[in-house]
Amino acid sequence: MFKDIRIILIFNVILLDIIGIGIIFPIIPDLLSEVGIGKNASAALWGGLLSSSYAFMQFAFSPTIGTLSDIFGRRPILLLASLLLALDYLVMGFAETIWILFIGRIIGGLAGGTIATGTAYLADISSAKEKKKNFAIIGAAFGLGFILGPVIGGLMGEISIRAPFFLSALLSLLNFFLCLFLLPETLGFRTKKNFSIRSLNPLLNISNIFKIRLFKGLFFCFFLIALSNTVYPAIWSFWGREVFGWSSGMIGFTLACYGVLLFIVQAFIIRLQFFDRLSTKNLMSFSLICGIIALFSFGFVRFEVFVFAIIPIAALSEMVSPTLKAFLSNEISEMDQGFLQGILNSIVGLTSIIGPISMSYIFSKGASQESILYIPGAPFLFAGCLFFVSLIFIRRFLS
Repeated sequence: MFKDIRIILIFNVILLDIIGIGIIFPIIPDLLSEVGIGKNASAALWGGLLSSSYAFMQFAFSPTIGTLSDIFGRRPILLLASLLLALDYLVMGFAETIWILFIGRIIGGLAGGTIATGTAYLADISSAKEKKKNFAIIGAAFGLGFILGPVIGGLMGEISIRAPFFLSALLSLLNFFLCLFLLPETLGFRTKKNFSIRSLNPLLNISNIFKIRLFKGLFFCFFLIALSNTVYPAIWSFWGREVFGWSSGMIGFTLACYGVLLFIVQAFIIRLQFFDRLSTKNLMSFSLICGIIALFSFGFVRFEVFVFAIIPIAALSEMVSPTLKAFLSNEISEMDQGFLQGILNSIVGLTSIIGPISMSYIFSKGASQESILYIPGAPFLFAGCLFFVSLIFIRRFLS
């Protein structure tokens, strides 16, 4: 499937990173309970704040990481990010209070450049025609990582809440040695950019991109899509426990089911000739419609068996991000690929600050027994509305 060994290496680097992230998802509710956080709705709010602290650091430093990767190369940034992630997991594994967990998440946010740098690496070695398919590799790594990570984390969480963090730290160290000994640099001396202190300002970098008229609407769509997608990591574990009484093992199993389908969509389905022939506008529209159907269905579902029927539809919506990223990448020069991916990662970081707090707040209100309407799936309904607005903008801004 992959002709270039470097694509396989980047796939493995991102895969190990996502497995490490996926391992800890199922045990977050139990971990928060262990450090003194009470009810499920309250724990969801604290979980949202933890995610937002990570995202704030990622937002602040992603343009810096992207620009530094353009200057010094992709490989050194991947090495540094792997070490910082290992430290993050170790701190969280030994944490006895909620505040130590925050320190760990802040360190992890500083290391949030793995995906952006890996995407820039793929852009370096891909032709314009290959970018959409190769960027889908990242989604495939997400999918496979969320097959293995949540299952491992859910099973280990049944034995020890702390064990998943230590395994994640080991995987991050494995990533470090994989990059150190096997991954070649893609940027030669002549292609590296000169350093500019102005390029390290995340707000300045974003404002510069928005000066391009075509990108204004598309970046707004990317923002809405990324904001909508925060609903899954923010409240899935708490929602599953609230509505269906899921254990950490069951949470891990459902996330793994989604991961299997996400991997199939990103690695194979998006490469089918039928989808390859579709225009960017039509492919994104199809994916967004699938997302709207899935999110509204999750919002109202009350029978566990229907969750497994909705998940395949939700997985099809994951074609929208690699398609939009490929389109934007083809509009940017080779010299600025790391800059662009840093910007995109900053947008994701910004939505990841807003998203977990807003989604967990909506969940806490919808899941409260004191609310007039008991709708624990309210965050999914909100996310579905964001997808609908994105669909309108895509139909307008893409010809």
